[in-house]
Amino acid sequence: MEAFFLPAIIVFVLTLIVVPLVKALAWKLNIVDKPEARKLQTETIPLLGGLGLLIPFVVGLLFFYKGATDLNLKAVVLCATLIALLGLYDDKYGLTWKTKLAGQLIVSALLVFGFGLKTSFFELDILNSLASICWLAFITNSINLLDNMDGLAAGVSAIAAFFFFLLSYKAGQPDLAMFCVLLAAAALAFLKYNFSPASIFMGDLGSLFLGFTLGAVAILLQVKEISNWEIVLWHNEFFQRYVYIYEGISVLIPLLVLAVPIFDTLLVMLLRTLNGLGIFTPGRDHSSHRLSRMKGFLQRKLDKVILFYLRLAKRRKPTRQTALRGIAQARTALILYACAGLVGGGTLVISQLSLRGFLVFAVIVAAAASFSAYKLGQVLVYRKKI
Repeated sequence: MEAFFLPAIIVFVLTLIVVPLVKALAWKLNIVDKPEARKLQTETIPLLGGLGLLIPFVVGLLFFYKGATDLNLKAVVLCATLIALLGLYDDKYGLTWKTKLAGQLIVSALLVFGFGLKTSFFELDILNSLASICWLAFITNSINLLDNMDGLAAGVSAIAAFFFFLLSYKAGQPDLAMFCVLLAAAALAFLKYNFSPASIFMGDLGSLFLGFTLGAVAILLQVKEISNWEIVLWHNEFFQRYVYIYEGISVLIPLLVLAVPIFDTLLVMLLRTLNGLGIFTPGRDHSSHRLSRMKGFLQRKLDKVILFYLRLAKRRKPTRQTALRGIAQARTALILYACAGLVGGGTLVISQLSLRGFLVFAVIVAAAASFSAYKLGQVLVYRKKI
């Protein structure tokens, strides 16, 4: 485990150095995000932050990645770079959602058909290929859609990458573990500039890159090696006959690690459909937007801590508008970080104990998600309440 610490620290520090340089480049190239009605920001913010993630991550892999013969991870880096270029073009010139989705599907198909990276869930190989393409496009878009508040996508991605690091290490995949810990280090360092109040955004370059990479990691993770479920199941005549049930249970592990972006995307799709809106219609109706409008005991306590942080970060007392916007975004990000950490940590710990315990945990998470969806759905963001 100690072998991962130094590479992670170096990538972390390198990201802290590279991001300010990228910020200056974004201003020079006029790759910026301007305020709009559907956006929360009140001032122009430079994009290209994703480049500040990508460069240190790739440099770290070149120096510390020992799996020189691992074609899968090399293919992931290549395709993730292509998806980042798609995001860069979108940041600079803008793309329709149809064009962007088509690009994501093409790159996903390249990874699946060109390099053979796919799940083994189904008996038919073509179903495995199609499912993998859909999964990659779905998670890529989920992280992209989650990037709607300061620090949200970067923080949740860092947490997911960290738990994938622990799981891959447990599964005996040191190369994948190094890949994940470097990704987590880069995303965590980026938060210094992206957490509320953000001075730079990752843009589609960063969010598409993170989403695609995490989706590929979920496929590469050998979940069967993480626990002793296989021993238990293979001594059960029922599961010997219906092996796909075991496969289905195993796939829950990466799904739970990525529970927050998956939940957000499914919630938005459901509520937009119920309100007669297109699922690709942009708007301030994500779980984060809804959560920021809710206020209770926990939120009030968090607000006091965040206001203190904002004053330190700004080195002066912020304006009321800046403070209110910054507090709401920071509070929401911290709550969703906690959700990602609790579900990811619970998945890691309980998957080591027993199959029954893990299934109970999965049911609890599903019940909590259903209750949260109901409560968040009551928050007014459309003209009519659902």
